[in-house]
Amino acid sequence: MKFLLRDEARATERRTPVTPEDAATLLAAGFDIAVESSAKRIFTDAEYAAAGCEVIPAGSWLTATDVTVLGLKELPAEPDSLPLPFIHFAHLYKDQTGWQDEIARFTKGGGVLYDLEYLTVNGRRTAAFGYWAGWMGAALAAWRLLARWNGEAGPEGGVSSFENRSEVETILKSQAAKCIKPRSAVVIGAKGRSGTGATEALKLAGFEVSKWDIDETRDMKMADLVAHDLLVNCVLMTGPGMMLLRPEDISNPLNFLQMIADVSCDPFSDFNPLPVYDAPTPWEAPFVSLGKNGIREELELTAIDNLPSLLPREASEDFSAQLVKSLLTYPDGPEWQAARAAFDDAVRRKGQP
Repeated sequence: MKFLLRDEARATERRTPVTPEDAATLLAAGFDIAVESSAKRIFTDAEYAAAGCEVIPAGSWLTATDVTVLGLKELPAEPDSLPLPFIHFAHLYKDQTGWQDEIARFTKGGGVLYDLEYLTVNGRRTAAFGYWAGWMGAALAAWRLLARWNGEAGPEGGVSSFENRSEVETILKSQAAKCIKPRSAVVIGAKGRSGTGATEALKLAGFEVSKWDIDETRDMKMADLVAHDLLVNCVLMTGPGMMLLRPEDISNPLNFLQMIADVSCDPFSDFNPLPVYDAPTPWEAPFVSLGKNGIREELELTAIDNLPSLLPREASEDFSAQLVKSLLTYPDGPEWQAARAAFDDAVRRKGQP
């Protein structure tokens, strides 16, 4: 069994699904691994070579045979026929724009997609980036708000990936030390992976954190929610139920919120609990103003849809440590059967070309 770890097509994507250390684990278990050369990946070609991997030119997957192509994000638009097994996040199975065309590439070539989002055992994903999404989303929001209070520039002018979390920690601690204002935050979905990460980042920044989960949001009182300075949403809604803030709530006299971090970032969903914005915020402009709150202070929001990419090293190490356990069972483990079933269902829904 041979994996080919491809270079990511997205220019800003520095993460990897498998680190050199975990690649060595797979090699020791009898797998072969070829790694495409990458100038942007957070781990160098030399580190993979030292682990025992074969390093090959970028784009080799386009002509490869008898391999499973391993990556993170979506494939480039070409070629129009995909004959191999592929493992990556494809974002196709919820009827996203263009999903039928993408599925057609696999059916035309006879390939298979094992979507990383659908690697599940008993309904729970075996590998996810949730912790670092929550950590980075909360950290950016806290950094911006503290800098505002301190009268300094923050990340509002744009962000790029950090070499490691200590860079961000240093900024948060520095801003927190300068700020004499008491500060409070509420994390929605605090018991999950993202919520745990968000809570830990906020505590680094000196925030008193209210940790809300199912019990706290079941009979939520709006006044209790908007009494905080900062709100972090880590709940991805798949049906009707929770509503956090509507446009008409922004100017409510009881609204003290000055910052929102929507880690779940699902503005196009009918079930978005924060229908106060209509698109994700990009790295070059990570904050948008929602207007004045009840005490005439500005309320800003950040909603970046690929937060873990801002911390590629830690995010990769965490994800790879989870994924390698599943890769060791490829292709027969229950999570792979679940992912294959999701693909087969999408093929049936699309219909044959």
